[in-house]
Amino acid sequence: MLRRIALLACGLALCVAPLGAVAVAGGGEHGRRLLADLDANAARLGISDDTVAKIHAIVDEGMARSATVRSELTEARAALRNLLSTPRPDEAAVMAQARKIGALDTRLLEMRLQTLLQVRPLLTDTQIEALHAIREQRLAPLRAACQADISASCADAASGRETVHCLWAHHDQLSDACRTALAAFRAEHAK
Repeated sequence: MLRRIALLACGLALCVAPLGAVAVAGGGEHGRRLLADLDANAARLGISDDTVAKIHAIVDEGMARSATVRSELTEARAALRNLLSTPRPDEAAVMAQARKIGALDTRLLEMRLQTLLQVRPLLTDTQIEALHAIREQRLAPLRAACQADISASCADAASGRETVHCLWAHHDQLSDACRTALAAFRAEHAK
């Protein structure tokens, strides 16, 4: 069931990929970074101040709504780690906690998609494609440095975001060049 939910989420991500720059707008730090991209490029892309203000309001509301769920998800993952750290984990408790995490992940995805669906009508297809290109430009150095690592460990990642998460998950197996590029990417996005 969780696998089906994950596949559905990946499928949805592919369907909304042209809006990649706004697709995760309800997601905390990503939402803030994406708003910064929007602010920095709005004039060049012909996005009016009024539209930028509307998008900010929608994304801010989405982040506020999802904050509680993100907090619950963090707690649920910590609880799962605690369950698994015992010498003989209770299988039923572990599986129940996994279902709880899956439900919270699904709620968070739904909230992000609600935000996306509210933002999407405010932008033209051309503006969305341009925002997507900006995001891809930011990923280009990472993709170049990590090409072999991505092929080896993250070939099935459906988006840039999934690729970055996958690379972090395989950090210990990455080439030195990829680890360096990943650290630089993370530092750039921490600003």
